[in-house]
Amino acid sequence: MTVIETLLADLPVGCRVIYVYVGANWILSLVSDSDNMQLAGVASTPRQIAAESRFQIGHYTLDEAAQTTANLLLSDDPTTAAVGLATVNALNRLDEAELYNDDAANWLSAQCVNRNIAMFGRFPFIDGEIRPFARQVWVFEQEPQGDELYISEIAPVLPEADIVAITGSTVINHTIDAILPHVNPDSLVVVLGPSTPLSPKLFNCGVDALFGVRVVDVQRVVESVLAGDGFQKMQGLQRVALFKPRTIT
Repeated sequence: MTVIETLLADLPVGCRVIYVYVGANWILSLVSDSDNMQLAGVASTPRQIAAESRFQIGHYTLDEAAQTTANLLLSDDPTTAAVGLATVNALNRLDEAELYNDDAANWLSAQCVNRNIAMFGRFPFIDGEIRPFARQVWVFEQEPQGDELYISEIAPVLPEADIVAITGSTVINHTIDAILPHVNPDSLVVVLGPSTPLSPKLFNCGVDALFGVRVVDVQRVVESVLAGDGFQKMQGLQRVALFKPRTIT
């Protein structure tokens, strides 16, 4: 199965999406489960929202089966797909005992010493915390700048990478399934960023570590989403990590 098919398989039943909030930088999905407990998940808002997209910036009352909303992840419209991913993230059942408070930048900077690392996403910490330690750094972007590479150039590069770090946004734009087949089986594969699904199911897709966020204060997240806050200013979220058993932590 593809990553997206894996994420959509065996989701909890009896859940309904009640509200969706779309902000300039974040999307929040609020779900009620079969016991009327509130669940919440977030994903990044795509850089541009198409005029014809079903979801524009604002607040939506859906009251529909969570599986229906989660399946929007299959959409070719990035904003609609992001709503689907936020819902998938709300439905993830997290085991507190398996979560770590590791920071992705710090963890990667320690892991990449004298190693080759391929990064999918223009992360702000690359120049300060990755390049000074890694042997070689390749950065892939859909719209490359400077010495960045197009995702179409991955075939000759990824087999040489000891670490592959992939932004969770590749789940939204459906490129993650084009990346993973080119990864060296001996490479360490990491998915990171606020859209990252904290789902152990991804460990069956060749992923070794997940760095994402979870909602700990719904009201503060709602306020931050509607205010258009960026990642550093977001309130009500906790950065957490999930590791495949036997992965170096």
